[in-house]
Amino acid sequence: MNRSYFVGFVPLFLITSAQSVAADWDQAHNELSAFLGVHSNNNLFNTAIQRQSDQSGIAGIRWDWLGLFEGYGLQLPMQISRQQYRDTSDLAQTLYQLQPELRLFLTPQTDLSLQATLRKDQHLAGDLAAEFLSAAERALIAKQTGAQAALSFGRAPDIQNLRVTLGTDRRQQDVHDQRYSTLDSDFAEAHYSHKLNENVALVVDVARRQEQQNQLSTDLDQYGGGLAVQWTGQQFFRLTGGRFSRSYEAHQLAKMTGSYWQLENVWQFDERWQLQLQSGRNSVLSYATGSVSQLDTRHAASMRWQYDQSHQFSAELSRLTSRLDQGDYHRTRDALSAGWRWQWAQQWQSLVQLSQVRQSQPQQSNRDRLELMAEVSWSW
Repeated sequence: MNRSYFVGFVPLFLITSAQSVAADWDQAHNELSAFLGVHSNNNLFNTAIQRQSDQSGIAGIRWDWLGLFEGYGLQLPMQISRQQYRDTSDLAQTLYQLQPELRLFLTPQTDLSLQATLRKDQHLAGDLAAEFLSAAERALIAKQTGAQAALSFGRAPDIQNLRVTLGTDRRQQDVHDQRYSTLDSDFAEAHYSHKLNENVALVVDVARRQEQQNQLSTDLDQYGGGLAVQWTGQQFFRLTGGRFSRSYEAHQLAKMTGSYWQLENVWQFDERWQLQLQSGRNSVLSYATGSVSQLDTRHAASMRWQYDQSHQFSAELSRLTSRLDQGDYHRTRDALSAGWRWQWAQQWQSLVQLSQVRQSQPQQSNRDRLELMAEVSWSW
């Protein structure tokens, strides 16, 4: 079994935020790598007509350091990169992401995690956060800052565990150095896990978010539960779901209610083959300035084949459907990708990935693009 994947789920099957990246706090490490890559896109701004293709080069460094000390641990993951386009030089950007975390091991049953986020991304017009930009607006620069504190404790940690998280998230998005939108969120979450027997755990979660999209306020309440099951160390299944209620202050929209869910099933068939199925639906802040929230539904299936110690092949198929303010507008984004990772020397590895993306919505032409990415990295 690939322990690095399942370490976040055993023995408590504790359900955490999908955005967080779990670290193995049992072993210190210091990993530094430099990477160089090229990226080709045959529909740069994801348009149905007047398609524009371009190639870009990217170079950067990644650093992941984790130190363990008496009573606490500190992790410093960081990435800085510079991307330069061949024909559209005005899109050149320096991007970064930093997410330090301090974990205090207060008692054998209790630990406190303090985490900060600092990030800058670029989204080209017509896709993801920049979906509603025109090709003339080129790109959106998204900056994110955030902080959260999580307290995890349990009278019998191997059987039951409660995790309470408080946090804040601030995102600002600019187009041509002008403010396009702001997305702000303050949140509180509680997750409880109780192990019913050797293989099955009961999970309960509650969350409240106070959010703003361009000064329009909205509150989200979410509550639900589910099960997490692991069979013989080779299959992990998790299903949580429940109800959400979103209210809007000083806005013509009425209060909205609905259901959410998160489903994941992972089969580790043997040391080489792994299949992962995912499905989920959540109410989130909208990237469109004419709406406040959107309902996102995502389904994905991915396969990984570890041919030997040097070669790993992967493929993924996904569909994302977004409905603005749960109204008439909805958009579907289908993506198919395949990749090959090759560890061709002790410190050198390369990655090649090909992806096809199609975006469709009623009464409009489909928007398709083909992307090819190749990267070489050196670790020391």
